[in-house]
Amino acid sequence: MVDQSAPASILPHKGGCNAQVLSSENKIAPSLVMEGWDGFQTKEMKLKMRTGANNTSKRVAFTLAEVLITLGIIGVVAAMTLPTLINNAQNKQLEVAFKKSYSALSQIAQRVALEDYGGQIPDDALGESLGYYAKYLNGKRCTGTAENGCPANADGDNYCNFMYKTYKDFSGKVSAPCIGNDYVVNIVSGSTFYFDYAGEGEDIYAKQFVVIDVNGWQKRPNKLGHDMFLFSISRDGKVTAGGAENSQFSKNGYCNSSTTFSRNGYGCTINAINEKDYFKKLPH
Repeated sequence: MVDQSAPASILPHKGGCNAQVLSSENKIAPSLVMEGWDGFQTKEMKLKMRTGANNTSKRVAFTLAEVLITLGIIGVVAAMTLPTLINNAQNKQLEVAFKKSYSALSQIAQRVALEDYGGQIPDDALGESLGYYAKYLNGKRCTGTAENGCPANADGDNYCNFMYKTYKDFSGKVSAPCIGNDYVVNIVSGSTFYFDYAGEGEDIYAKQFVVIDVNGWQKRPNKLGHDMFLFSISRDGKVTAGGAENSQFSKNGYCNSSTTFSRNGYGCTINAINEKDYFKKLPH
């Protein structure tokens, strides 16, 4: 019989002889609390936890054949998607370069006409005015040498040979025409401007023409309507895009990937300005 008058600290717990021994304040022994769960782990238990011996799930490994098949699938998918991704990135670069070049030309044409010629360039100053374009564009005139990133041997009689070898029409199947031999300017930003101006007695609205290679003559695709765009400039500094209503080159007749003639692409400039997805849809 248990003496009910015995001190609480020595009374057995209702759970039996294996129950925890309580302190006089009826709390778990401090040594057990501090030791925590680790104090009840055996060496065998700790070893199993470290080695994963108690993990009943099976480890799955790929065979060499499975790895090769997977790599092959990845390669096929990459081969199918990479060209599209690369083209999209290149077309985006062309779009950005086009917008910068068009903006620069529009501002500078007005500046030359207003600031340097009082609002209108005289016929006898059309050639002279091109020097101001080079100045305001922060570029260097190309004179047939390889200096300043310019094409070598691309002046005089050799100029047209350079154009024929370097540039194609919109379809990419025939050479672009020889244009811009009056003044070539290489811009620090990487674009190339080819200027032509009307000769004495030529009664045309557009007294000056410029074809802009927005990423420079050294970088492809070097095609009209892709990275090369035509603009005309009136004597009062107004810039007209190729293919616009008052342009000499209509967008329907001069921007068609299914036709092949040297000036095909002159009319694409207005589409590049107005169509949001123009560069995304460029034929390759």
